[in-house]
Amino acid sequence: MVFKNISINKGIYILITGIFFYIILLFISDIDKIFVLLNQIPFDRYAAILLLSVLTLLIYGWRHQVLLNKLGINLNYKDCFLIHTAGIAMIITPGGVGSVIRSYILKRKTGYSISSTTPILIYERWLDIVCLTSIIGILLYWNNIIESQIVFCISLFLSITIFLIFKNSLGLSIFNKILIKTKILKKFTINAKEFKESTQKLILPKNTIQLLLISFLTKLVPLTAVYLVFDLFNLNIDIFNTSQIYFTSQIIGLLSFVPGGIIITEGGMLGLLLKNGIDFTTASLLIFLIRILTFWFPLFIGFITLKFMLSKN
Repeated sequence: MVFKNISINKGIYILITGIFFYIILLFISDIDKIFVLLNQIPFDRYAAILLLSVLTLLIYGWRHQVLLNKLGINLNYKDCFLIHTAGIAMIITPGGVGSVIRSYILKRKTGYSISSTTPILIYERWLDIVCLTSIIGILLYWNNIIESQIVFCISLFLSITIFLIFKNSLGLSIFNKILIKTKILKKFTINAKEFKESTQKLILPKNTIQLLLISFLTKLVPLTAVYLVFDLFNLNIDIFNTSQIYFTSQIIGLLSFVPGGIIITEGGMLGLLLKNGIDFTTASLLIFLIRILTFWFPLFIGFITLKFMLSKN
């Protein structure tokens, strides 16, 4: 199966890139201090924090089930969770466009066309951007830093633009061109009529409000988890600042369209940590632990789930 090969290959490239970047961070850090910090960190607590990543995935599975129900696709929670989690493995593709694999799995399982379920992928991304933008906007009340101001303005413009394009299916031809130029995805071009029918169901005000509320939960759990990671280092930084550092760098990575925001997200987080008076070595270790929690661990679970889903039948 070509999906298996491409996901494994992409995963290896991303893994190598990530390892290389973290090695550089460690190389220019104070190695002795890193060992001191590692001895001080209660890793049993960190393991417990990792469970919050699992909780986030469970909430995403719930949101996916609600989205499918809005399109008249009724699947049990287990299937919805597995399908969504499998798609996480493909966030390593530029802009996360490889997540269309979820529509492929849905077609195999339910018979619904890829064109009718692809709007979910764009709509989910829009929901995430709206939630992140809203949270950054709220956090600016406590800490009005220039980086977050810039990110807020760009993401606000982007969220409005995506909604208008999505609502009127204006970006469909662009999306199809991206699929055509992507070797593994070129056979998944979208039927405009089916795409638009699904879009109109999703953007109903009642549906949007419900899904935004669920989407906020997918951000509040990582927000708590990241604060708990900071707390492992006994740093005197409140939850408002830790959240602003994390979400600002996350949006920077998202806007870069680099697969998984790799290096870009870490770079943004490093700059904000240094600006908050955290020394380079501590900041490097913080970034490593936070990215394992919020990116590498979910990606690992995604690859396992994807392999399982593609091996069925």
